[in-house]
Amino acid sequence: MDYKIPDGVDYIAVNHASWDTLADLHYRDENDWYKIKGFLAGEDRRAPIDIELMGDLSGKRVLHSQCHFGLDSLSAARFAEQVVGLDFSENAVRNATELAQRAGLADKASFVCANVYDAGKVLEAESFDMIYASWGVTGWLADLQGWASTLCGLLKPGGSFVYAEGHPHAWTLDEEEGDQTGFLRAQSPYWHSDAIIEEWLESYTGIAIPEGTRRAVEFPHTLQDFFTVFLNEGLQLEVFREFEGIPWKMFTRMVENPEDGQYYFPAGQPRLAMGFAMKWTKPS
Repeated sequence: MDYKIPDGVDYIAVNHASWDTLADLHYRDENDWYKIKGFLAGEDRRAPIDIELMGDLSGKRVLHSQCHFGLDSLSAARFAEQVVGLDFSENAVRNATELAQRAGLADKASFVCANVYDAGKVLEAESFDMIYASWGVTGWLADLQGWASTLCGLLKPGGSFVYAEGHPHAWTLDEEEGDQTGFLRAQSPYWHSDAIIEEWLESYTGIAIPEGTRRAVEFPHTLQDFFTVFLNEGLQLEVFREFEGIPWKMFTRMVENPEDGQYYFPAGQPRLAMGFAMKWTKPS
């Protein structure tokens, strides 16, 4: 999909400024939305579907692409041989490195600051047993095929690519402000040809975002897009899932299930696919 981007908008620079700010806000959040304290006490902060599809990590070298401040990377590092986290935010990499030290995992995890499209320039080709990316990492990228091609080039033959994300159809929906029981409404088309430019007053964690870094440029991808880019790389599909529970409150009516830490619509409301996950294998 080729997206129209307004003249004069450098979407990578805009999104870098946004996520560089968020990497600090989220890491230093006094309300601990990400539950860093729980992680430091030994909790695995990956989403349940991520844990399931990643499986046994013993002896594996894992790349966590677009790792933010490294919470999921370090959760995986407790089970893997080695984890490398990649992110284009300097603040994210700095905070992830600090968190690794706090968790006693500096010998098992390292972090690299680079644009994901440049990952092949800073990491060795076919050097990872698993590539892992999930939850809000591709909506900021105009070239989804370029993303897949770059990362698949880092995967060893026989290795696995695990990806999980909010369901593309769910992103088309919205709720009336203050309405916790009415029907969701279609707010945007499923297929987009134009980039979406938004101003965020606050993060999905509820933290206010300072002026100057509230702008974000987004590129909605379809479910077909995700299948297509991996198929184009010659990968073989092992698992595909759609599910209701996701790691954040996409709609205000969603409530956290204490059993798995995921957010769901309340009982009695329509059951919708809110997320999807896939696991691919690179042929030997």
